[in-house]
Amino acid sequence: MLEPGPRTPPASAAALPGTSDPAQTDVIADLVARARITDLIADYAQVIDWLDWDRLDSLFWPEAQFDFGMFKGDFGAYRDFVKALEEGYSRRLHMFTLPSIRISGEEARIDVGCVIVCRTAEPAPGSDATFWGRYLLGAQQRGGEWRLSELTYVLNLGGVNPRDGDDTGGPMNLGDGLSVAHPYAKKLSLP
Repeated sequence: MLEPGPRTPPASAAALPGTSDPAQTDVIADLVARARITDLIADYAQVIDWLDWDRLDSLFWPEAQFDFGMFKGDFGAYRDFVKALEEGYSRRLHMFTLPSIRISGEEARIDVGCVIVCRTAEPAPGSDATFWGRYLLGAQQRGGEWRLSELTYVLNLGGVNPRDGDDTGGPMNLGDGLSVAHPYAKKLSLP
């Protein structure tokens, strides 16, 4: 399992030095919330790309709802859906844009664009699928911790390109078979 970044802020922004002014306290609390939510989005991409299923629970509240169009359901059903979907690819890459985050109290709404590239190996030589879209997310803070409470995926454009041949013999490090057991995963662990 890869190590997630912390998402639980101090008990209050007032605990931070130099925040006796209420306006500064509010600004700092807002910045901390935005940083925590942005971390959730980055961690989501990492969990999916590295098949780090043990960390998936730490990103979503248990009653979170999901809508991909082809799949709608609760967290338990989503867990099975996404695992079966992503493990079918030999390469995965989820790239997110900077998120647009709107916060009201302990609720947040997020709109984040993404490009997803997935490779299948079969039938040989395989194909690369690219999806351009966005995630519309809900997040909630409970007990000082932010987690995602809602995920809707909206597809803008998709395409599949058959591969011409095998590219695994080249001079580059390739993202084939990424998982928490992959040797490259060690490069993400802190000492």
